[in-house]
Amino acid sequence: MKKILYILISASITLGCSGTGNTTSKSNAISQCLADKDYDYGALLTKADIAKYVNIDEASFKKEISSTKGKYGNCTYSWESGRPKMEKVIAGRDVKLSDPNKVVIKLLDFYTQEDLEKNKQDSAIDLFDMGYKKLSQEENNEILANLEKKLGDKPEDLARAKKMMESRMDFTYKPIDNLGDRAYWKWNDYGIELVVLTGNARFTILSKTTGEPETSLDHAIHFAKEVLAKC
Repeated sequence: MKKILYILISASITLGCSGTGNTTSKSNAISQCLADKDYDYGALLTKADIAKYVNIDEASFKKEISSTKGKYGNCTYSWESGRPKMEKVIAGRDVKLSDPNKVVIKLLDFYTQEDLEKNKQDSAIDLFDMGYKKLSQEENNEILANLEKKLGDKPEDLARAKKMMESRMDFTYKPIDNLGDRAYWKWNDYGIELVVLTGNARFTILSKTTGEPETSLDHAIHFAKEVLAKC
């Protein structure tokens, strides 16, 4: 699957990217600083950082640090929201799920020169954009044509790549200006997903601090800035 992803991204190299191809020395310094934090998610975003922008219900507050270390680790803060339970249909059954306030920091990772070379991208910004920016139908058609050329003799791989492109076209991430070198976000019932790039480092904030996307996004942006301010 990872190989298919590399091929899918490299099939899009003829598309124009909005990145400059260069990162500032400040971004590189922040990226190195984040690497030096050694995936200490609880220190990168603290309860005190969150409490600057939202009111936390102390009685129900929980902090959980995953047992998984490194990129796939996370730190989760949660507390009661007072919102009613969410109604969902799961496996054909109506269920009600709790809807707590929650803030998660996770997926700190670093693009390498090997990543750029494998995906035939000039910079971390270009590679990050290809993962999240909205594709036009024309861009989608161009990528599919490139996939046909690269995987025409491998029908199973081609079918998987096309399936991934179908999902990619459904992406609803929106760009945010003036946050790191690049940032994208989307909203669903479980809150804001905010992905941020600075230098070659990227991380994800999941946040639902209100029932509204606008205010939850505003809080998530503040949380991301708190992470960046650690460096």
